[in-house]
Amino acid sequence: MARRLATGALMAAAAITAHAQRPTSALELFVQRDKGHCIACHQLPAGVGPASRSDLGPALQGTRMRALGKAALREAIADPTKANPDTVMPPYGKHHILDAAEIDRLVDFLDALP
Repeated sequence: MARRLATGALMAAAAITAHAQRPTSALELFVQRDKGHCIACHQLPAGVGPASRSDLGPALQGTRMRALGKAALREAIADPTKANPDTVMPPYGKHHILDAAEIDRLVDFLDALP
């Protein structure tokens, strides 16, 4: 009985840990250090997410994001070195930092910015 309880507790702890490590929203991907961590270099419009003084990358404004288009945004996240071999932005898709679904969530998030 004690062994069953210990096994159950261990499985529950593993499930909670695994769930806690997976970002569920695009904003979480944007700020999570082991995923996008876009907030380290980019600013969001006021009120959208955490305030940041980051200025290594451009400020992310909705009108600019929509003008780029979803395909260009997706490419810029997946492998920005295609457009600029000297960029300091990591190739999130190419290096498997973000999977395709996570990149799509970020693209939708950026496209919807005010």
